[in-house]
Parts: sequence; C-alpha cells; structure tokens
Amino acid sequence: SSLQRGTKERILVIDDETSVGTLLDISISQRGFHVETALSGSEGIRKARQRQFDLIILDVALPGMDGIEICQILREIECYAETPIIMISSRADTVTRQKACRAGANEYLVKPFTSETLLRRMGEYMSRPFFS
Repeated sequence: SSLQRGTKERILVIDDETSVGTLLDISISQRGFHVETALSGSEGIRKARQRQFDLIILDVALPGMDGIEICQILREIECYAETPIIMISSRADTVTRQKACRAGANEYLVKPFTSETLLRRMGEYMSRPFFS
C-alpha cells in the first residue's frame, strides 16, 4: 500500500564531505524524504533550531566542533531529546564508538558503508520502512 502522507519526513545530514551529503540526498530523496545538508556543526545546529527534523545523520569528524559535541548539543535541545541520531565515521575504534553512544547517538556506522545499509538502519527508526 503506497499511503501518501501529508508531510515528508525531514532528514538532516551534517557532514563536511559534500560527496556523502549528495549520495545520501539522492538515495534518501528517491524514497520520498526531504533532505537538508549542513557542512559544519554550527550550520547543522542552526538548521536544527530553525525547523524540526525527524532523523539526523551526523559525521564524527567535522571542522571545529566534532560530531560527538554536536550530538550532545542536539540532545540538550528539547525537541531533539528523542530524535534518532545516526553517527557515521571512518573511525572504528571502541573509544570513539563509546563516546558517540554516551553523547546520545542511536547508531554508529563505520565508513565505508553502502547506502542500503544506511537506509536500512534509518528505516528502523522512521515511522515507515525504506524497503517494502
């Protein structure tokens, strides 16, 4: 059943690698989601404060504030206390992973990963699955 909903779910991608943002934008948008990208933590936080997002994809390695700090800041914003946050990183070490979890990340995906893996994880947190 292809039930059309009045509002598209909004996804915020905070990643300084434009290629990642573009890949995600294309693969997510194709499934009927509205995607916004931010290239820095401060831009991401500004966008998050301007409007509500249903899910956030956040890179650990960012210029200035890192993704773990940004995750903590987002969690302190009332409307993002429960919002799914998927952190992505090229770092596979346990320490970074634990820091991300303590900061409030729901998921930690190590790059490189396929868009299918990411979409599947996202689907677990969204109100509808990505793959029918």
